[in-house]
Amino acid sequence: MFKNLIGKWLFFNLLILLFAGCETNKPNFQEDAKDANFYHRSMKKLTDVIVHDIFSPPVASRIYAYPNIAAFETLIHDYPDYQSLEGQLEGLENVPQPEEGKEYCFPLAGIHAFLLTGKALIFSEADIQDFENELLEEFKSLKIPEDVYNRSLEYGTAVSQHILAWAGTDMY
Repeated sequence: MFKNLIGKWLFFNLLILLFAGCETNKPNFQEDAKDANFYHRSMKKLTDVIVHDIFSPPVASRIYAYPNIAAFETLIHDYPDYQSLEGQLEGLENVPQPEEGKEYCFPLAGIHAFLLTGKALIFSEADIQDFENELLEEFKSLKIPEDVYNRSLEYGTAVSQHILAWAGTDMY
């Protein structure tokens, strides 16, 4: 009888470990990704690099503007009441749109667009890249489905490239 009890206990614990060890996507990854701390830390990192690279205030303001526009244009898809800056800022047109019917993690796409754009405007690119690599690992820990994760990064890249092309027309 005692052996039978131990066998059942062992089987039950192994069953729990089996289910606990299975990788599953988190159903609330969208809400977890909206943690403003991702954005605040990204802004702080960009500020630290701007200070380190010794940019003048007018140049620093330009460096702040374009990454924030890239992030905004990416994130508005989670906020239907927000309007694109397209047509409101001179020359900003045809901002890439997400593919209809596909799921995205817009906070991930927005942070990626922010950091890619910022990295292109500063000297210490490796500092931003190292920071982004760490941040992307944190996003992965939210258990975002792989297709959503990759699609979101691609969308953030497309918006960043578009904003950088537009920034190239500002006669800086």
